[in-house]
Amino acid sequence: MNWFRSNRIYSVMVVALCSACASTRPVVDTNVTIDFPPSERVESVEQADRVLAAVTLSRAQIDWRYHQKEQICYTRFFMNDCLLDAKTERRLDLAKVKKIEVEANYFKRRNTVEEMDRSLVEHNVANPLPEPKAEEDTDAAGTVKNESDKAMPSEPVKPVETDSNVGH
Repeated sequence: MNWFRSNRIYSVMVVALCSACASTRPVVDTNVTIDFPPSERVESVEQADRVLAAVTLSRAQIDWRYHQKEQICYTRFFMNDCLLDAKTERRLDLAKVKKIEVEANYFKRRNTVEEMDRSLVEHNVANPLPEPKAEEDTDAAGTVKNESDKAMPSEPVKPVETDSNVGH
């Protein structure tokens, strides 16, 4: 009876050890569809913000799919070729997303510049600059210039020769 019990314990331990060693690889799903943002023309700031949020989501999906494919590639014999294919696919998808992102950012920048221009025009209309007086010409110090001062060119200043400059 003792012999039967020890064989039974031995067999249970062998089964437990074998089940622990027989690990299965995790299931990796690379058939993810990327939700690319719409490539329609951006007409408003709100639409540009929605497109930029969709771009962020698309980038996350592209990166997730790339990391999943990378994990698969590490289990293959021709790992470098598989990684090159995954990187190429990622680069092409990111190029599509980047084009849409650039257009949305361009619209937002252009809209910001147009708003600043409008506010400057409104400010200039509300606060016009004073007109300069046409009768008198004044310089920066506020002194009146004569017509004779305008006609005479200023003479260039000649350098003073010292003993150290002579002969060189």
